[in-house]
Amino acid sequence: MNSEGDHIMVALSYYDYETIKVFSDDPLTLTLVFYDVTLIRKAGEGYVGYKALFTISDILSKFMDENEDVVLCFYCDANTDVRRNHGNMLPQEYRSRLFSRMFEMYVKSQNQSKFINHRVMIEDPDNPANKQYAHFICRKEHKDAVATMGQMLMQK
Repeated sequence: MNSEGDHIMVALSYYDYETIKVFSDDPLTLTLVFYDVTLIRKAGEGYVGYKALFTISDILSKFMDENEDVVLCFYCDANTDVRRNHGNMLPQEYRSRLFSRMFEMYVKSQNQSKFINHRVMIEDPDNPANKQYAHFICRKEHKDAVATMGQMLMQK
């Protein structure tokens, strides 16, 4: 909880080996541990402040520092609308761009160059307005394995 009354819970749930194996048979990809990251607002209204987002970034960065084979997965879908200052942008695209910007600002402020943000846009051929975005945060040395996973997601 911060001084603005925002209380954000960070929930991590890992994908088991059998689930990952559905998407990839790449040996390097299968050695990684993929975690779905969900941010759940428990209190507060309006925009989540920069300080709260920075604190969340600190927590996730520490988790990744302590677990070398971790890949954090963020998913931006069309199920939840969000207040945004760019009304012409779909909510999921706005969240995806916000996430990418937050990541870039965080790694720059911490002078970290070991993590990357691999963004994947998933399009529904039957509904072009239903674009969804997945982000994979990983160490640079896992970039190729994560890119393989991203390609598989786009094909499913």
